[in-house]
Amino acid sequence: MTTVGQRIDKTGAGADSGRVTNRIVDEWKGTTFKFDSTSAPRRLTAQDVQDLRAKRLGFGEISILLALAAKQPSTNPKTVNQILAMRESGEGWGKLARDLGYKNLGSVISSVRATDKGVTRVASDRGPQVDKVSSTDKLDKPERMSKPDKPERIERVERPEKPERPGR
Repeated sequence: MTTVGQRIDKTGAGADSGRVTNRIVDEWKGTTFKFDSTSAPRRLTAQDVQDLRAKRLGFGEISILLALAAKQPSTNPKTVNQILAMRESGEGWGKLARDLGYKNLGSVISSVRATDKGVTRVASDRGPQVDKVSSTDKLDKPERMSKPDKPERIERVERPEKPERPGR
């Protein structure tokens, strides 16, 4: 679970954080969360994700936190802030899940993996693409210069024979 969370953080780091935030909110569309004990359950908003980011949580940790909070099997579920306080006290995600009553982390892990796929999709989508330059708009390459003609060879002029020296 932590490995997938780290992968989400790594992927989300290279993407637009607003788009990643919106993707996480979309992933939990229709699910209500209880953020503190005094408020009523409500849907997740982009501001909630930004508030969790302000508490120095990565996108992966936020995904795990939301998955744990949304799918609690107990009759007296903990709030998002209570789960976060347990995590900040030093408990690992696995121990936290056992404390919340999870016998099997399959549903939590599948939710985190779905978020990972969504964030990967967002990170790979670079947004609106700039129109490519068509071949007619490209600058024409200059014509290749031809090699200069070689000068004609000058025939060797034969030298006159050396006169023999007398006395040899």
